[in-house]
Amino acid sequence: MKKSAYKRKRDWVQGYKFHIVLQPKENELLSSWLTRMAFAHGQTLSIFMSSYIKHEGNAVSRTDIDFRYNQELFKQLSYKSGLNVQTIQKMSLRSEEGYLFACNNCLYPPQQIRKLIDKRTHYGLLFCPKCLVEDTVPYFRKEWRYYFYNACPKHNTFLVDRCEQCFSPIKLNKMAYSDEIIYCNNCGRDIRKTRPKYLSNNYKDRIEAIVWFENGLKNGYFLIENRKINSLFIFQIFTHLQYLINTTQNINLDSFPLQEEYFDICKKLRNYNSKKSGLIFKSFYMTAILYHLLQNFPHNLKRFAQNNSFTHRDFLHGFKNAPYWYITQIDKITPMQNTVGRTISESEVLGAINYLKCNNLKITQQSVAEIIGCHFSIHKGFVKIYKHIILNN
Repeated sequence: MKKSAYKRKRDWVQGYKFHIVLQPKENELLSSWLTRMAFAHGQTLSIFMSSYIKHEGNAVSRTDIDFRYNQELFKQLSYKSGLNVQTIQKMSLRSEEGYLFACNNCLYPPQQIRKLIDKRTHYGLLFCPKCLVEDTVPYFRKEWRYYFYNACPKHNTFLVDRCEQCFSPIKLNKMAYSDEIIYCNNCGRDIRKTRPKYLSNNYKDRIEAIVWFENGLKNGYFLIENRKINSLFIFQIFTHLQYLINTTQNINLDSFPLQEEYFDICKKLRNYNSKKSGLIFKSFYMTAILYHLLQNFPHNLKRFAQNNSFTHRDFLHGFKNAPYWYITQIDKITPMQNTVGRTISESEVLGAINYLKCNNLKITQQSVAEIIGCHFSIHKGFVKIYKHIILNN
């Protein structure tokens, strides 16, 4: 059949409603519902979308349909399924905007959402095999896309993101037509047979971190110091503190009970292997660490700051639109340092540099500042003099 004839034959269905309409499951992902709908019509997801929603078939594989914000698409799905627009939107990750993340027409998921199309992480769609086994009709949940959700509180198991047999990341848009969305998109193995890793006894209390963040998201607020703090603020702080921990060398986490396990998984990840679940384990420990820092507030966070000599600037640098509540707490934990401080002369800086040279010590902005007795990046006078000397020598 010629391509134009095939297109005309297919186009007739785009004006019709869906022949079969499946009701969304509790907290089901939009892509999960659409894939189940496609299979009910005897088609794959991309062919189903091309048949019923014009020009949408190819976009399914190019974009993250769970995060994509397209009111026209939502309206078409609503019209063709008979479900109201609110029901369709609720299945989209965009329904969590303002609670889990803030996004101004962004194309890609923020850090609070696990990215699926990312060559650096190679994540597949995370799932709990035990949950899929218990489902009367298997489906994928929205929470399995949240960054903090990396283990199943119900079954005390880590989530998995790939086939146990061929190690291919699970992708709904690549699944072949079948009766249920439970078969690997690469080898066809039933992913419910995947053997998840169970949490050992000393990990089980860390599952409370996931439950705490999940409840805060559902409520729309977290209770900290007997105050209701907007859930969006906490998840923004979560993301910033995660960045601070990841970018700090020799981070001190002595108050965190699983610090050795966290350091061990970080070490293993340096020898990257996409077939392993190291990234999921790391995110589990990170969630537990950040939960720990936000408990007994602000004492745990203050101890963390003191152990790592973090300054006011460390906690706020690069944090765009930092919540006012967070700024006031950081002001108490580590007050802003005077950016001018005492007057430092050029001779002091030269003397410190000469001292380091005479003792065969490394000359850096930080080592010179330590001898003088000022902060190496905050004291503007020192920074200006040091850079002037280095540039002219």
